[in-house]
Amino acid sequence: MIRVGVIGTGALGHAIASSLAAHSIPGVELTAIAGRPYSPRDIDALARSWDCQATTEPLTMPGSGANLVVEAAGADAAKQYAIPLLQAGCDVIIMSTGALADMEFVTELKRVAAAVSRRVYLPSGSIAGIDGILSAMESGPVAVRVTTRKRPEALAGAPHFTTSGIDVLAFERETTVFEGNAQEAVAGFPSNLNVALTLATAAGSFDRVRVRIIADPKAEFTTHQIEVVAKSGTMTVEMVNRPSASNPRSSWLAALSAIATIRRLASPLRIG
Repeated sequence: MIRVGVIGTGALGHAIASSLAAHSIPGVELTAIAGRPYSPRDIDALARSWDCQATTEPLTMPGSGANLVVEAAGADAAKQYAIPLLQAGCDVIIMSTGALADMEFVTELKRVAAAVSRRVYLPSGSIAGIDGILSAMESGPVAVRVTTRKRPEALAGAPHFTTSGIDVLAFERETTVFEGNAQEAVAGFPSNLNVALTLATAAGSFDRVRVRIIADPKAEFTTHQIEVVAKSGTMTVEMVNRPSASNPRSSWLAALSAIATIRRLASPLRIG
């Protein structure tokens, strides 16, 4: 039995936990949820409706029986809790892959996971084609380019605009607002570009992933176009994603990718 704890009760964590609470995956149960200390009543209400335990301290989840913990609360939470949870005997799913921009954290994460024989899983999030990139890497290094197109309001508030003085909400036509490598992209758009870090982790280097971000007032949905060049060939994948109903900055597919990852872990037959 896989007993899951979920850190975060925002749009992403809520979607993951509610699916698990509905017993949508055989052999998997929702054991606990963790939320912010200033909203314990809200967490308790969710826990009662989902028939699981509630906590404001994620590190108590192993004591509640969780053997797999899903981080869905942001990069800071991933860096704060992932390693101690591994040490406590849990496998960990990291949704906020922006945390992987911190190479010291990544090095220690790998070291600890290996030392305690636990696993860290990175769902594909709002993109497709990760399996193809990993396969292509067997032929040698790959070069990846991702072009993300979003409505200006989905990008507003990003640090990139604070430092550059650009008013993204003033755009009346599509405008390229950023070009650079994956690490630079996540620094400038930490709430929007988990995609870039997931691709960089798959490709094995920040410098192998170039990122272009387009603010488009006429965009109906968020799109990601991924182009890969490898010795084995080339590939192009385009995703047109519906946003989360409760958070337009997040893709609906991101939550679904976490659920699909848990389903694969519970299945005797794994594809890809």
